[in-house]
Amino acid sequence: MCGRIGFDIRPGQLAERFPWLRIPEDLPPRYNVAPTQSLFVVDERNRKASLMRWGIDGHSRTGHFNLREETIADNPRYSRLPPVVVPVSHFYEWSGRQPMLVARRDGRPLLLAGLQGEWEGEPAVAVVTTAATGVIVPLHSRMPVLLEEAELLVRPVSRLVNDVSNDGPELLEPPAEYQLDLLG
Repeated sequence: MCGRIGFDIRPGQLAERFPWLRIPEDLPPRYNVAPTQSLFVVDERNRKASLMRWGIDGHSRTGHFNLREETIADNPRYSRLPPVVVPVSHFYEWSGRQPMLVARRDGRPLLLAGLQGEWEGEPAVAVVTTAATGVIVPLHSRMPVLLEEAELLVRPVSRLVNDVSNDGPELLEPPAEYQLDLLG
């Protein structure tokens, strides 16, 4: 459905799609971004990019992090929100308690559909989701809307992902038991 995201995109990786975009050199990679934290968001229409809170005002205390594609058009509250792009290196889904990294097989960034709203008067973003397809189906019934077709890969990563306070490249390592299976 899109409950955690990774952003390890370096300057130049988005130049083909957004030639005007300059990712700040000092923008640190993030490996475990959770709802309510900041996401890097691209506003193509206004040719700008910024960090925005993940989660827009809604009927819940914490807001809406994801919005279903099929209900947006019928809901005047969301159908008027401007579309944005959320570039990510990967996102996570879970198989039981085992986090699984989902990324493009070719290593290029995934471009997720988002809608820009507000959280307590400040710009915020919600990720648009759709029915799961392909390699996501065994993991979840929903997935983010991808703005470019891509072959996806899914692989297990460290269970450290389960704790949102963990955020480092070690999260991308396969779990020890998976490494032993490869050797076995």
